[in-house]
Amino acid sequence: MMGEEVINLSLIVLSWNTCDITLDCLGSIINNPPDVPWELIVIDNASEDGSPDRIREKFGSDPNVKLIVNEINNGFTGGNNQGMDLAKGGIIGLLNSDTIVSQDSIGSMYRYLIDHPNVGVAGPMLTHEDGSPANSFGYFPSAWSIFTGAFLPGWIWGNRRRALGVVPDKSITGPIDVDYVSGAAFFVKRDVMERVGKFDQESFFAYYEETDWCLRIKKAGWTVRFIPTVKVVHLEGKSFEKMTSHRRLIQYDSAKVFTRKHYPLPMLGWFQLCTVIGSLVKWAYFGLRMTLQPSKRERWIPHYHWNAFVFELWKKGFGKSVRGKETAN
Repeated sequence: MMGEEVINLSLIVLSWNTCDITLDCLGSIINNPPDVPWELIVIDNASEDGSPDRIREKFGSDPNVKLIVNEINNGFTGGNNQGMDLAKGGIIGLLNSDTIVSQDSIGSMYRYLIDHPNVGVAGPMLTHEDGSPANSFGYFPSAWSIFTGAFLPGWIWGNRRRALGVVPDKSITGPIDVDYVSGAAFFVKRDVMERVGKFDQESFFAYYEETDWCLRIKKAGWTVRFIPTVKVVHLEGKSFEKMTSHRRLIQYDSAKVFTRKHYPLPMLGWFQLCTVIGSLVKWAYFGLRMTLQPSKRERWIPHYHWNAFVFELWKKGFGKSVRGKETAN
C-alpha cells in the first residue's frame, strides 16, 4: 500500500504473569533500538498480574510498540505465531520476556542475517546476569545424546554430549553452525517462515518448538547459526522456582511428540526408558544430597522436584498427553 511505512525488523515479546521482568525487557529494547525501521509486538498471554495496564502506562505512547492482549493463554507457540502473523519485518526476532538486550545486539543479529543469504536462523550468546554463558543452542537428539543426557553429568562431559542444551565454552570464538538456537532469542528470516511455516502449534504448547522448527528449516536447505559475539542476558535465575515436576512433565511430553514426529519408533522407546530411569537415579541422588547436606537444601530442592516428575508421570499414565498453562513464555 502506498504511503505505508516499511518495517525491516519485527521484534516479538511474549508475556505471561512476568510484569516487572517484561517491563525491563521492553525497556532494554527501546533504550537500545536497531538502526533500521522496526516494530515491537508484545503478546500478553492472558496475564493476571496487571501486565497489560503497566505496559500501556509505560510504553503506550511509543509508536514502535503494539500490545495485543489475549483472553486465553495460547502458550509459547500460539503466542509467538500470533505475533509473527502480525509482523511486517523481513527479519523477525523472538525474545523471551526474561531477556535483556544491550547496545547494538539486535542490530547485529539483523545485519548478520541480511549479510548471509544461506543462514535462515541465527541466535546470540545467552548469558546470565553476571556475564557467564547460559544455554544458547543445541543439537538434535541421537541415541548417544539421549543416554548421556539422562545419566552423565554435564559438568564433566560438557559439549561432548552433543546435548539438546549447550552452554558455550571459551573455545567458540566465532559463528558456528548448530542444529538449533534457543527460542529465548531467536532471529529468523520472513522468507524462511513463509516457506517452512511457523511453530507447530498443533503439536507443541511449549518446549521443543524451536527444535522442531529448526529441523524443518534445515531440511528446507537453510543453515542455523550461533553467533557468540552478540550477547543477550537471559534471566533464567528468575525462573528457577519454576523447576516443578509438572513443568518437567510438560517438557517430557513435548520431547515425546518431537521424537515420535521425527524419529523411528524404537528411538521413542529408548528416550522414554533412559529418561525415566535417569530421572529416578537423579531424584534419589538429589534426595540424598539434601539429607547429607542440609545447609545446601535450598540448592538441591528444585532439582529434586524436577526429577520427581516420574511419579506424576506414573499417576497420569505413560501414554497420556499433558498440556498446561504453566509454560506460557
